[in-house]
Amino acid sequence: MKKSTCEKIHTLILKLPSFLEKVVAAILLVGVVYSCIQLAMHVFTFSSLDFGIYVEDILVTAFNAVIVIEFIRMLVKHSMNTVVEVLIFAIARSLVVGHEKTLETLVSIVCIAILLACRRFLFHDFDFKEEE
Repeated sequence: MKKSTCEKIHTLILKLPSFLEKVVAAILLVGVVYSCIQLAMHVFTFSSLDFGIYVEDILVTAFNAVIVIEFIRMLVKHSMNTVVEVLIFAIARSLVVGHEKTLETLVSIVCIAILLACRRFLFHDFDFKEEE
């Protein structure tokens, strides 16, 4: 039986956001591959920067690449586990490369602990099924 034009449009509207998310993920993937190549080149070409600044620059680039990779997984997989992992990496990045005050560091650590507790105690087995 043939679908009416309205049903075809409805089906297209339902499929379009998923397709666009995958397009965005592909664009981000190209960007993160480029960033990883730049990171490798930066690591092997020692600059005249102070060692602390040099290491911090490498860490910032590496964490940004990891966060984008996790974000791409979140766009493709659509699971609560990937959302929590993106949040954990983003907070961890600010802890490692940020120069925050003591109270801000404590709040970040508490936030990571809460996210890990949520992941441990509130998620069920079916939340991890999409990960496989």
